[in-house]
Amino acid sequence: MPTFREFLRVAEVTKKDKTSGKRMKEIYEIVKKHDAFKGLTPEKAVLILEDLGPTFVKIGQIASNRADVLPREYCEAFAELRTHVPPDSFEVIIETVERSLKVPWSEVFTFIDEKPLGSASIAQVHRASLLDGTIIAIKVRRPGIVDTMAEDIMLMKHLLTLAEFTTSSHKSTVFSFERLVCELERTTADETDFTVELSNLVRFHHDRKGESGITCPLAFPEHSTDEVLVMEYVTGILAADKDKLIANGANPTNIAQRLATSYVNQIIDDGFFHADPHPGNILIDGSSIIWLDLGMTGMLTTNEQALVGRVFSAVASRDSFELKECLLALAKAKGEVDHGRLLEQMDAMLASYATTDLSDINIGMAFMEAIDILRTQNLSLPASFTMLARGFITIEGVLSELAPEISIVEIVSKHVQKKYFDLEHIVNKSKGLAYTSMRSIESTAKLPTQVSNTLSMLNRGELKVTTDLKPSGDLLASLYAVTGRLALALISAGLFIGSSVLCMTDLHPQIFNVPLLGFLGYIGAFVLGVYVIWETLASRHKQRNHQKPN
Repeated sequence: MPTFREFLRVAEVTKKDKTSGKRMKEIYEIVKKHDAFKGLTPEKAVLILEDLGPTFVKIGQIASNRADVLPREYCEAFAELRTHVPPDSFEVIIETVERSLKVPWSEVFTFIDEKPLGSASIAQVHRASLLDGTIIAIKVRRPGIVDTMAEDIMLMKHLLTLAEFTTSSHKSTVFSFERLVCELERTTADETDFTVELSNLVRFHHDRKGESGITCPLAFPEHSTDEVLVMEYVTGILAADKDKLIANGANPTNIAQRLATSYVNQIIDDGFFHADPHPGNILIDGSSIIWLDLGMTGMLTTNEQALVGRVFSAVASRDSFELKECLLALAKAKGEVDHGRLLEQMDAMLASYATTDLSDINIGMAFMEAIDILRTQNLSLPASFTMLARGFITIEGVLSELAPEISIVEIVSKHVQKKYFDLEHIVNKSKGLAYTSMRSIESTAKLPTQVSNTLSMLNRGELKVTTDLKPSGDLLASLYAVTGRLALALISAGLFIGSSVLCMTDLHPQIFNVPLLGFLGYIGAFVLGVYVIWETLASRHKQRNHQKPN
């Protein structure tokens, strides 16, 4: 039965949802148009998502990296949703620019190309020029997209709330989709507010100053708003276009090495990384690598950066204990954790790579597999780590096109080892070691006093020892079975004794000169006795044959 809290949740979501009726009719017509009721294929699903609009295109893009929710063939099909989306008219773009900047467009730009450079589910980009002649790119948000996506997300929440309210057999599936929708809501909030991408561009450009030939478009904050982003116009060859790169004299292996190193630097050194590094977001201009579209980024704390480096090193060295300890430090527990079983799962995962060359290990897939294992142990990692895993899967796909021999695992391992010999790292480690040593000396000095106090408490009877015994499920089942048979045996004995007492009386009615109740008691005692003997012999037989007793 649904709980009262679930009733309230359905009522709350229904009250907030003002548009589901009309939108549901639209969805029904689109689904009907593609004959989805007669059977759904990955290809049909892609067409349906494209027709449903940007919200569903975006959730398809997110779901393409969620093999824990969807079958792999659907994930592969949804990866194609990164393709071109029909652009809005130029008149709509000009209207949006002028409304956002609050001045006629000609007071800021000398020209804006009518033909867009590209268009996606949330925005489209046009080439333009500032009054001083600087060639720039204008990213313009589609009108009404924020409200449309908010309404669609509310519809999804409504449907999931009703599904949770009405089902009990698919709770885990509903929970997985709830997390998917929460992730969609969080990422779209960042992607539709261009001030977020503006700050990402500024920070990313600053962080990359120390890397020669690695950059991103320069932002123009004075001409940007939440729905219009003005940035440097850049050109180049897409990173995945290997043939064109070679034709222009570039070395794909060198590019792949620098690209992988740059991505590792973002994660391990800066803790601020591009979360959607697909081929369309990386340009090669001569010797420069240009990262585009920083609407989706991930952030790690200093401690998380160090732990991530140790995770990758543990995978490279096949150290299951180190991998378990690092992931436990990163994860948040939502229930009981079987540490022994978790170590076995990590060991089994790394054992599957035992015969695999280091260069062939897909670190992104390994990370996703580790995330799935943690989920079975009531452990969850922050959303930034799911983004990190997806980012590695994507960047490894780009590297496999450019130079399959490049191993991002080796790059991470070497990077982490190099940091160990960095002067700043050595100084910090030395300080930490000195601090730990001082604490250890202080603790050692206090040890005699602590032992004395403990013995005094023991003498006064103030010391208590508590234990928390948690027998296994098989042991509990065996105890229940034994207890049940013992109870039946006692009932059988009681019936036999009681019937014998009745037989010594002249109680009527009688059968065969024996009181009827006594006769029935003997039969009951006999049946129960035979049943107890049969179950005992059967359990003994099962144990000898290594079967679980009932």
